[in-house]
Amino acid sequence: MENEDPFARRNIMLVASELVKERGSKDVQFRDVAERANVDVDVVEKFFDSRIQLIAEVQMANYFVMIEPIHLGLSRIEGAVADGDEASFWSGVEENLEMSWSSGQADRKWGIINLLHDVWSDPFTQSHFCDLLDIQFSRWIAVIEGAQENGWIDEDVDAAALTSVYWSASVGQVITAGSSSLHLSPGSVRDFFMHFVRGKDPQSSSRL
Repeated sequence: MENEDPFARRNIMLVASELVKERGSKDVQFRDVAERANVDVDVVEKFFDSRIQLIAEVQMANYFVMIEPIHLGLSRIEGAVADGDEASFWSGVEENLEMSWSSGQADRKWGIINLLHDVWSDPFTQSHFCDLLDIQFSRWIAVIEGAQENGWIDEDVDAAALTSVYWSASVGQVITAGSSSLHLSPGSVRDFFMHFVRGKDPQSSSRL
């Protein structure tokens, strides 16, 4: 069947993604996907061993679509490091920070937590997901180390720790969103991060 219709699996993924966005992942079953995709249930079963696997793969794809702007921004930051363009480097970092924290501003604030839970439900998808994330983490560490070599970031800063803090943004915002004492906006977190990384020298930051 795959040879007859090489796009069948992708179509099922797209349909399942639509249903997850409409109903939430808990309410999506094989029969729902098959009906929306206009195929028999056994076609869905041919490509996915279980409902858990299908949802996990769909949520992994949804995650990377969601953070695609951040990945594109990383490419621009990498170019700034290679070109020795400090102004473009910092403006790119500021933009990415704000986008990262804005991802927790959606109406369904716990969506990112549910998404990651779905991905982690299937061991194979979780492993693949972590491999893809590691590529991004390695790129960020290389960017920070490149900025350190250029003298833009203190060489004593731990590049791996800084990357971890940077990428914890969306989950961290969800956790703090209900607090009565913490009132964080994407802009305020961006400014705090920039203040920490760039220091107090007003000549070293466009905002501080």
